[in-house]
Amino acid sequence: KEECKMFKGKKETKPEKEEKKDKKEKKDKKEKRGKDDSASGEETTPGRTESNATKSDTPSSTSPVASPPTPKASDEEAKKKEEEEKKKRDDKAKKEKEEADKAKAATQATPAKAAEAPKPTESKAEKKESSSSKKESTPAAAPVAEPAKTSDRKDTKKKDSSSEENVEAEIASLESARGEANESATLYRDLYNLLPKEVFVSYDKLQNFARDLNTQIPIPEIVVIGKKGHGKSEVIESFFGEQVNAVGKNGVSKRPFFVNMINNLDHETPKCILKRDTVIKEFDHDQEVKLKDLSQEVAKRNKVASDDPVVLQYEYKDCCNVTFIDTPGLLDEDEDVTKEDRENLVLSLAKPSHRIILCVESCRDWSRMDMVSFVKKIDPELSRTIFVYNKFYTHVQTFTATREVNKFLSGTLPDVKTFFVTLPSDGVRARFTDTDQYRQKIYQAFRRDLNSLEQLQFDKRYEGNIGSHALRRHLLNITWKSYQDSIPRILKQLRTKKIATQRRIATVEKQLSGLDASKLRSIASNYVVNFLQVVERLIAGTSEGNPAVNGQTLEEEKNTQGDGDWVDMYNRVIRFEPEEWNIPYWDNKLYGGQQFERLLAEYRAVAFHMEISEVTMDDVATAAGINKLNNIPNYSWAASDLAQQKSQEAFQPLIEHLTNRAIFIVRRLTEITEKILESRRKKFGEDAEVEDIDRYPYFTYHVKDLFFKFVDTTAKNCKEKCLDEFYSTRTIYWDLTSEYADRSLPLERNDQEDTKTAVVNLATEIFNVLRERITKNVLLKYYNFFLVPMQSELWNEIQGKVNSLSDASLEQIFEVSATRDKLKQTISNLQNELSRVAEQDKQFMEYAGSFSKRVEDQ
Repeated sequence: KEECKMFKGKKETKPEKEEKKDKKEKKDKKEKRGKDDSASGEETTPGRTESNATKSDTPSSTSPVASPPTPKASDEEAKKKEEEEKKKRDDKAKKEKEEADKAKAATQATPAKAAEAPKPTESKAEKKESSSSKKESTPAAAPVAEPAKTSDRKDTKKKDSSSEENVEAEIASLESARGEANESATLYRDLYNLLPKEVFVSYDKLQNFARDLNTQIPIPEIVVIGKKGHGKSEVIESFFGEQVNAVGKNGVSKRPFFVNMINNLDHETPKCILKRDTVIKEFDHDQEVKLKDLSQEVAKRNKVASDDPVVLQYEYKDCCNVTFIDTPGLLDEDEDVTKEDRENLVLSLAKPSHRIILCVESCRDWSRMDMVSFVKKIDPELSRTIFVYNKFYTHVQTFTATREVNKFLSGTLPDVKTFFVTLPSDGVRARFTDTDQYRQKIYQAFRRDLNSLEQLQFDKRYEGNIGSHALRRHLLNITWKSYQDSIPRILKQLRTKKIATQRRIATVEKQLSGLDASKLRSIASNYVVNFLQVVERLIAGTSEGNPAVNGQTLEEEKNTQGDGDWVDMYNRVIRFEPEEWNIPYWDNKLYGGQQFERLLAEYRAVAFHMEISEVTMDDVATAAGINKLNNIPNYSWAASDLAQQKSQEAFQPLIEHLTNRAIFIVRRLTEITEKILESRRKKFGEDAEVEDIDRYPYFTYHVKDLFFKFVDTTAKNCKEKCLDEFYSTRTIYWDLTSEYADRSLPLERNDQEDTKTAVVNLATEIFNVLRERITKNVLLKYYNFFLVPMQSELWNEIQGKVNSLSDASLEQIFEVSATRDKLKQTISNLQNELSRVAEQDKQFMEYAGSFSKRVEDQ
């Protein structure tokens, strides 16, 4: 009892106060709830009356046939339904709060009740005390904290449920959009099959014709630009009618996305190949992807921002060749890339003048749309730009009168194609991944826009600018026109090929009929005359042979010949700088006579720099011998003999090298001559003086062989005349004694050093004299006995041998039998080619006619 009194004295005052406070709060809440219920009842009654009155006043209520609900009416029902759902959620939240308050009050009142309650038995009291102690041990805030912990989850659930409700409301709004009374149920499918199958077959054939003619039909490229999150990717998908891109609320595209559509008759269903990715190592190979997984795979490649594009190859039998370029969205502020870098990337992709610009922007008031100024940076006249204003339905809801909507639609730029479209939201898109269903929702969005405009009685002139299908039709027409413009060019090339084939047949037939001895002799004589005239001109000097192509610098000449370096008697290379030794035109491309002149100048420089080789005492003693009359060594004879030997050792290798280089330079003239004659034939055609000698390779080889033999023989004769310059020792000694008779030479054999010095000095003087004479005479002989015959004797040599051929020999050289068989085979091949070209011409006109059906005609 004492313990109870103590407990009662300590705890009694506080629970009583709290209990009174709780009772008062409950009473206030009941009164407030009653007032709210009565107020809601009063508000509901007038609303019902008003709606009933509205229904009774409308003319449609008297009509026996119920009219289909308009988009505006369906939106009102959706809003009303949303308000009712919101009210239910608010009531539910109030109930949860009241239950939480009751639980709190019950927890606080428990100690007081436990203190006031009598204790019939000890066991019950103990039980009550244990329960009360457990309640006291629990913090008072615990029951209240439990709803606080779950509030975040409730908010998330509310957001999810709200988004789901929005998606459901949008689906209901789309499905309530009705078409015209006589509209086909499959119209949404037909709008994606505007061209018949024959057009795609014809297009495939036209491509084959273009490839056969080594040309191609240009592929249109469409660059899609716009701000982040404004729906560029959805616009591209609406063209395909399939989900091929990565789509998200705030913009997913971080990299350019190239979609290459390829017409391929072998693929009944679309074949999608994502090409090798240079940014993400995981995708460093081509990957074939199913259409249903394509959007996810593209999203994986957009995790990293980069200027390198993601490339999709889309092959299908019912599509034309066209490339879409989806650019990353323009930024309002810096993100993972700067705003300036993103703009530069988009501008670079849209800059090429052959690309069509598709500018996408969310539809708002004209004063708030600013993409026109950005596009003018790359297309000032907007001549290749199409504007697409997305999310049109949301903006249409702001109009209340016909004047407002028509004023907005007339605000487009003159002579610039503009479209207003609405596409399914991301939530609806995620629900309807099937191609057929997705296309149906795209069409329903268009019908909803059109119905809303018809309610506002908009000007029908703007109907062609409404909806993604109108945009798709316009893009197909642009693509079709680019293909159609290529048809006349391909047809012209095809018919040019046909005419050229006919001319070749006539020429070959003429050649075949002219394979007789008299005709062959005329051909041979004409060719030889032209050949020799060109060779003579190349030696005399002419630029007709195209020096930039056929000419050679000094270094190129040496490298081409193979052993072009000068060597001494020990076979050591004589190295020098052409510029230091004053060799003219050493770095210019030359041929013919000028190249030969440079060779002679090079020989002169090398020869003048030659010195007598080392003379030993053994050489002096051996060459001196003895005088038979007085037994005194003849050192003059020794000097003459040494000079003769040393000069021959020094200059003979130079003459050998000069001969080889001269032959190489002149032999090259045959190649240059053939190129000049071929150029003349191409330039003047049938009026050229030279027959198409390529048909007679055996005869041309015979003429070249005669030319080469003449060059070799002439060079050999010239070389022999040059070697005559190495006079005998007796001749040199005779010349020496007459010129240097008063020179005193040592007579004693004992002083070897003086003897050697005197003999070497005399031999050096003689060597220098011989060097000057030999160099000068060799140059004169090569000019007189090698170059001059090329301009005079060559004519008589070759022309005389060709003209003296008998008819049998001429036919043998021309290989008349083999040539006749070859010409017959050529005529047969050309006739087959002509037949094929004629058939191609016929087929081309047939397929071009099928392809010429415009999109509007379908």
